[in-house]
Amino acid sequence: MQALGSNIPDLFAKAVGRPALLDEPLKSHSHFAIGGPADLFFEAREESELVKAVRFARDSDLPFRVIGAGTNLLFDDRGYRGLILRNAVKGIRLLRDSRRLAVSAGTGLEDLMGFCLDQELGGMEFLVGIPGTLGGAVYGNAGAFDQDIGQILKEARLLSPSGEILRVEAPFFEFSYRHSSLKSRVHILLEAVLEGFARRRAAIQELLSEYREKRKDRHPPWDTACAGSFFKNPVLPGGEKVPAAFLLDQVGAKQMRVGAAAVYSGHANFIINRKNARASEVRELAAQLKDKVRSRFKVDLQEEVIFLPAEP
Repeated sequence: MQALGSNIPDLFAKAVGRPALLDEPLKSHSHFAIGGPADLFFEAREESELVKAVRFARDSDLPFRVIGAGTNLLFDDRGYRGLILRNAVKGIRLLRDSRRLAVSAGTGLEDLMGFCLDQELGGMEFLVGIPGTLGGAVYGNAGAFDQDIGQILKEARLLSPSGEILRVEAPFFEFSYRHSSLKSRVHILLEAVLEGFARRRAAIQELLSEYREKRKDRHPPWDTACAGSFFKNPVLPGGEKVPAAFLLDQVGAKQMRVGAAAVYSGHANFIINRKNARASEVRELAAQLKDKVRSRFKVDLQEEVIFLPAEP
């Protein structure tokens, strides 16, 4: 616990109702299996705990970061000097018109898929196979198969920087390709309302199976230590979107590695942790990949995976 006052853990436990973990290794909370110790780590299971923890951190000037399942993050080898707050608040409610769902931000996308299948609610099948939680999906406007979550989100409840709970409509998020306003506005998603449409269970199951097969063909196995697609697909000056994997293939990315960090042999836009890779190795490999693509195609790749430095 390198940067906290000795009384902070006790004050946190009193304010929130449960203690935080001290010096918790972040590699245990990352799909990359990389990351040093966080000064404090707390998993909020109830919305009230999440709100109390955020308010405590802000009132105490304690650096903090809210995470979901850790699927799109690269933690620093040195850990995090402050509080890592995992939102594990789960829940799905079918609203009265039966086409809309209120989904808590900590809900896993696979759980959402199962609920939609049971309720015969279509329009969200494109999310199948995307690891992580609803909160992370909204934060990065996750999507696949020419669809994204910004197209189905209608309204939401947020925790504002001042600690107020707000209700907002979809335009608040300013959705674009792999972007939402949550990346700059410092609001925290509590719950989102998503809209689908009636679809027979068999038709939903068919789409889920089709999308799963397509992902299986292109993506690393679920238990591979990685953080998903590493780079965004770049948009050329003429407006054409080009798969980052195509550009990376052309520069021989699949043969590249730095230490225990390597490009996945089945898809050039995945960096994997072969065994005990360090964040510094992943970042060096990513820098080399960007340099090669820039040199060959005059295109600057932008990371989709978020690096969280130890010092906020």
